[in-house]
Amino acid sequence: MSYYTIKSKNMKKAIGLILLLNLVFISCKKESNTPVTKNDTIPTDTVIILASGSFVSSAHTTTGIVKVIKDTTNKLYLVFENFKTDNGPDLRTWVSPNNTGNPYIELGLLKAANGNFFYELDPTFNYKTNNRVLIWCKSFSVLFGYAILQ
Repeated sequence: MSYYTIKSKNMKKAIGLILLLNLVFISCKKESNTPVTKNDTIPTDTVIILASGSFVSSAHTTTGIVKVIKDTTNKLYLVFENFKTDNGPDLRTWVSPNNTGNPYIELGLLKAANGNFFYELDPTFNYKTNNRVLIWCKSFSVLFGYAILQ
């Protein structure tokens, strides 16, 4: 086997790896079934903030605040405020004890790429155990960003 054959095989592998990485990171930006904005009526009447955190970017710029609140009827909500991330296909909102997304509880499709919105939580939800809010591109297994609830 000559030097040129080895170099050519390594070059093909490198190009293949670059194309795969581009597919993963760029594909999550191109198409989306996620609405651009969503502004739900966030519960604000006499609420108790149980935990909150700021989003940290991972594969994509992600900013904003997330809070776990309890209202006067003892309903729990996960509230997103001034949230912003890149659009992507199949973006999900997960809560997990870590950033790997294993294990996780799915709250549903990400309601918006930017804005203010919320998810109603099951009354038995344990935000101390599942203290990570993950924005996860399920199609490509990519973590867009996360917040740690404290």
